[in-house]
Amino acid sequence: MVHPKHFHMELDEHALLEEFDERVKEGVVIYEGDHQVIRETYNGFPFEFRILKGHASKPEVSSSGSTPSASSATISSNGWTAHRPKTPEYLPGSDISLTGFEVRNSNADVGLGHYMIFNKFCAARPHYLLLTQNGHRRQHESLTFDDFGTLWGVLSVLNKDWEAKKPGARRYMGMFNCGINSGCSRLHKHMQVLAVPDEAEFELWPDSASKYEEPKCIPFKYYKHDIDGRLDELSKEKEAWERYFEFTAAAQEALMKAGYIPNAPDGVDATEIVPHNIILTREWLLVIPRTQAGMNGADANAAGYLGMVWVSDEGRMRKWTDQGPVELLTRLGLPNDI
Repeated sequence: MVHPKHFHMELDEHALLEEFDERVKEGVVIYEGDHQVIRETYNGFPFEFRILKGHASKPEVSSSGSTPSASSATISSNGWTAHRPKTPEYLPGSDISLTGFEVRNSNADVGLGHYMIFNKFCAARPHYLLLTQNGHRRQHESLTFDDFGTLWGVLSVLNKDWEAKKPGARRYMGMFNCGINSGCSRLHKHMQVLAVPDEAEFELWPDSASKYEEPKCIPFKYYKHDIDGRLDELSKEKEAWERYFEFTAAAQEALMKAGYIPNAPDGVDATEIVPHNIILTREWLLVIPRTQAGMNGADANAAGYLGMVWVSDEGRMRKWTDQGPVELLTRLGLPNDI
């Protein structure tokens, strides 16, 4: 069953973009439009490093489960308990601030049980968060049908101009970092929606996967579903959701085969947790099993597995290049032959 509500969201892309720029100008949203971009190819795999100086102050949940102290939240030693100050800007149980990041030029209550807000630390123009209205939902929980449907619905609306091939239209993708070992930086369950790079400047490898698979330059394990453009909207969503459900089960089996046991919060069975990244476009779905968030100062979220790496300075970039970017992605996930 698919929720038709997902396809009747009131989202004006142009008004949203104007509002995003306004928040950046006010200093509420952190985004540097003139950030440095470095594109390189490693073992046939394309990478785009974005030097985002504003990310130096971004709170992080490390692979050990701890996080630097921040005004918005503190994280317990095992990385699972979110504490918040007693102010109205946080939902009960949440570690993500709402105040100042609300989307005014749309119905911010999107899908079923989610809020759409601007991301504070942005890597693209624009960059949104879809967070659950229940602040006690946690990032280690896989996407539910309502989560997935909301993400799909937002993408279907925001990509209308791009699919209509209107000049200057932006293409949007969605992503989800499931658990601290997948590269998440907040514990309140949330998904991300952002504009992708211009395809003339940087190609997303899943758009032409066969070109990269032939020389076997993708050594990390992933699961990919190509969305059939001939299907109607409801069938596209239903089929993509079913593949996501199958892929997370396959990822869990692969992680267990590799002997990986994820850290679990108190009262949660570790076998119920599947650390993974998901990337969703209107053309394909990608799921990547994860074993750790980072290594030797180089961390990766879902975007990293598209070769899109966001760092705060060139020193952080060297943490990637010194270790071999493709090899690093494999070590943070699983080798493709498992």
